[in-house]
Amino acid sequence: MEFINKRCQHIATTINYKLIPHSNKPKYLGMVLDSKMKLGKHLSKTREKLGLKYKKMYWLTGRRSALSIQNKLTLYEQILKPVWT
Repeated sequence: MEFINKRCQHIATTINYKLIPHSNKPKYLGMVLDSKMKLGKHLSKTREKLGLKYKKMYWLTGRRSALSIQNKLTLYEQILKPVWT
């Protein structure tokens, strides 16, 4: 991954005579990076994960659920909040 503003030719990288593939949007320490150091791709992936978890939990946290507000809040703090942080 190279962090530059202008386009240039990619130089092949090898480790132990094995070619390392070039990626425009690699994932490093759980964060998706792009060449311009913007968070757009990372945020969209995180939002997608959050949406999937929310859909799975909707039967517990939806309007017609019999759970109390306190229990719904606890579920949010334990399951959904860590996805953002």
